[in-house]
Amino acid sequence: MSGSAVPTDLDIAQAAKLLPIWEIAEKMGLGRSDIELYGDHMAKVRLEAVEALADRPNARYVLVTAITPTPLGEGKSTTTVGLGQGMHHIGRTATVAIRQPSQGPTFGIKGGAAGGGYSQVVPMEQFNLHMTGDMHAVTAANNLLAAMIDAHIYQGNALEIDPYSIMWRRVLDVNDRGLRNIVSGLGAKSDGPQRQTGFDITAASEVMAILALTTGLEDMRARFGRVTVGRNRSRQ
Repeated sequence: MSGSAVPTDLDIAQAAKLLPIWEIAEKMGLGRSDIELYGDHMAKVRLEAVEALADRPNARYVLVTAITPTPLGEGKSTTTVGLGQGMHHIGRTATVAIRQPSQGPTFGIKGGAAGGGYSQVVPMEQFNLHMTGDMHAVTAANNLLAAMIDAHIYQGNALEIDPYSIMWRRVLDVNDRGLRNIVSGLGAKSDGPQRQTGFDITAASEVMAILALTTGLEDMRARFGRVTVGRNRSRQ
């Protein structure tokens, strides 16, 4: 505990007594077979559970879209978690849904996005960092397509892709100013075609946007199939 009379967010998070995640799931009306465990305190809801519970009545939905944070860092996450706690306190069943933070802001001035004080997500360190690894999977999927584009051009460019028209950039889940605009393919000819490109942050990638908007596996495949990565030399 720090010397301050008021415990820090980290002090509060590390002092919390965590329930097993399957007990939390039971309070949400989910069984052990409905969740995929990532240790004792984290889990994913299986897609099959969404279909199996489709006959349940829809709940009321409260969306916290924007807020100007206070000097103490109270913003959307703290407000959202606090609302969930308040609903639980008055005997209502409430589930809070917030996205995993990007490590860019987490390691920047903003800091983590788990909330604050006694209205925060725990385990806080795992939530702010790797959690279930989904952010890294999005990064890998995005960069796989970027590598495929360069490999296609290197192997003869049968689609006649115009390198200057390529708009699909690589991504990384950290803030790295030096990678915003780069020239790739430097070195030997076997290192690929040289072209100007750069890195965006993973949370702002098109893969992440599709993942957030998709309604299911087939819809996700269809959305990825409509992605535009660039134009050919005929400007198509």
